[in-house]
Amino acid sequence: MKENIIELIGNELSGLFPDVQINRENREGGFEEPSFFVEKVDTSVRPELFDIQNRKYAYQIVYFPRIKRPKEDMESVEEILLDNFTELKDFATIRKREFKQSDDNTLQMTFEVWVRAYKPDNTPKQEHMKFKGGIADGN
Repeated sequence: MKENIIELIGNELSGLFPDVQINRENREGGFEEPSFFVEKVDTSVRPELFDIQNRKYAYQIVYFPRIKRPKEDMESVEEILLDNFTELKDFATIRKREFKQSDDNTLQMTFEVWVRAYKPDNTPKQEHMKFKGGIADGN
């Protein structure tokens, strides 16, 4: 598949939270506050006819809130995500969003991205058509 889904997720998050750092890998020394950590949880595939696949990609976003008033910050971020983080533009709808505030003061969001994938058809296409008979001129 051509699209990098984590990059699309990062683009959506940076549009909603332009001043918040977004991480894909663990950072030495821990994460800054506020920041997001995005990771893929799992993938499942259900094959269909004609080499079509229904793919389900599951992701998790962890939000590390501001140190001052973290509960209030997590609730605010959760509301913004509930209202606005609903699709990856021009790609797919975000499904099964679930939120949890953990005891260690992080907001965890899990969700799925469903994609119907098929192999590209690279066979040569007909460029010209030969036929016998006259050309219809519409008269």
